[in-house]
Amino acid sequence: MAKIPDHEAYLEEFRAEVVEGLGTALSEHAATLSGLSFSENEEGVWAEAVVELTGRQEPWVRRRLIIPVQGPDKDAWLAGTIFSSALVEELDRRST
Repeated sequence: MAKIPDHEAYLEEFRAEVVEGLGTALSEHAATLSGLSFSENEEGVWAEAVVELTGRQEPWVRRRLIIPVQGPDKDAWLAGTIFSSALVEELDRRST
């Protein structure tokens, strides 16, 4: 089973990529990343982003599996880029 402590370096690189990748895009949507956390279950390690959107009382939460139980299937920077891109694409769709 994938364990969070076993992947600390991976998760820190993932976090850095997500924070950097979302900075400008979120400001364009008048949004901020208020949290990025990791949890684990029998499927692997999950990332959960909490985004505060102007005009919305409840935060917008998105969760994705980033490390399958067998271990990482892509580099941390690539996983972070994919996670950020998917989040921004969903925000873009919501805005139109």
